[in-house]
Amino acid sequence: MRRFVIQFTLLLSSAAFAQTPQVPLQLSPQSAYEQATRPLEITRRSIQNWSDSETAALSVAIQQAKDACSARTANQFSGEDLIAYARLCSLGLQWPTVQEAATLYLDATHRTGPEAKPADAFPGLTQAYGYMIDSSLHLNDPAAALVASFEMLKTVPYTDLTSQSTNETIRYLQLIQTPDALSLLAKRQAVLLPLLRSAAIANPTSSQHQLSLHDLYADGIELASLQQFANQPDAAAATIAELEAALPPNLSTDESILIAESRRQYALLGTPLPNIASSAYLLREPVNHPPHIETYFSAATALLLFPDWCAQCIRMGPQLMGALSRITQFDGHFFALLAQATPFPTPTPIPARTKPASAKAARFLPSSAAPDAALDQAQSLPKTPAELLRGTPTLVVSNDILTRFAANDFPVLIVTDHNGIIRFLQTAPENVLVSGGLADQVVARVIEQWPAPPAK
Repeated sequence: MRRFVIQFTLLLSSAAFAQTPQVPLQLSPQSAYEQATRPLEITRRSIQNWSDSETAALSVAIQQAKDACSARTANQFSGEDLIAYARLCSLGLQWPTVQEAATLYLDATHRTGPEAKPADAFPGLTQAYGYMIDSSLHLNDPAAALVASFEMLKTVPYTDLTSQSTNETIRYLQLIQTPDALSLLAKRQAVLLPLLRSAAIANPTSSQHQLSLHDLYADGIELASLQQFANQPDAAAATIAELEAALPPNLSTDESILIAESRRQYALLGTPLPNIASSAYLLREPVNHPPHIETYFSAATALLLFPDWCAQCIRMGPQLMGALSRITQFDGHFFALLAQATPFPTPTPIPARTKPASAKAARFLPSSAAPDAALDQAQSLPKTPAELLRGTPTLVVSNDILTRFAANDFPVLIVTDHNGIIRFLQTAPENVLVSGGLADQVVARVIEQWPAPPAK
């Protein structure tokens, strides 16, 4: 009997263990810390969020750097002094001089004969390419930036600066010169795949910040994303297959989780827009009657997604109506998506301020009716993000939408075709809504690439 009890107890224990749900993968404390502080980093990087004293100090620094740059010439310097001079002039926004200094440094690396120097004589080579690309793009010279990007990939190790500089060129070219952007991405892919296969993240002798595997994977998936946008689904599928095959078999937990996020966001391309439940439409009165945008498609639909803590995104409010007007002219729709933890509250009407017949009569009114403290307090409270965006084409949605789109940087621009199929999904710059900017260009391209059938 005792043996039966023991066996029965063990059987129950085994069944209980089998039914215990598996603990989901968790980021390491360091990665969790980095994710937790990301909103702070996103907020700090926008100069619009700086205090008045900080922006004033920046203005002084720019002016002093401009004066110091103008008091010198690039021909005065050689070697690493040219890099320091390019850095100074970059702070002073003197882009022609930055380009000149970077060009002189790079030309010195190409010399042959007695004047030739070994590669280790140019420790600032990666920075020189970075300054060359940055200055060329500021000067609206994408041809020079493209040449420098190709040379950078061929000449220096793939570090965070290589990634940043080539990404800047790709973002600049992706709509105006898509074939060139695809060529640069293909060249970069030839560099990324061997790094992933060998798990050699960067040159071990480099003192520059090294890239993680998930950063390399995120750069690699950019090629497939642009191939999708160029309506090349077969090429995109082949790119993804190569990228997946290049990954090391034993990824750490952190790498597995973060790479899965990149995969999940990419997988949305070419799929129908998911259900987006909203609690309010701030353009319409009353605000608690939002449209169902999943069934409200036109030639194209553009969505600008951001959370309520993104101050620089909230400041785009005055530009939202202009974007709506322009995109409507394309026969498209435009909505901002404000993600917040709580639904939009039903507005509570504030009673009108009591107006006694005379100052003498006011002494005999109840204390609650004498100057209306509640009204004064309500008017003095800071406005919420939703209140700041009142009167704009903004839908208030839950924070779940951020997870659904695997969004970790903001704002995010999402554009669908006339069938509601997602064709573009990318983190957008702060000038995304300017006339002729990224939103306008992407909508125009989607309508051209995936035109709606003629109306019957």
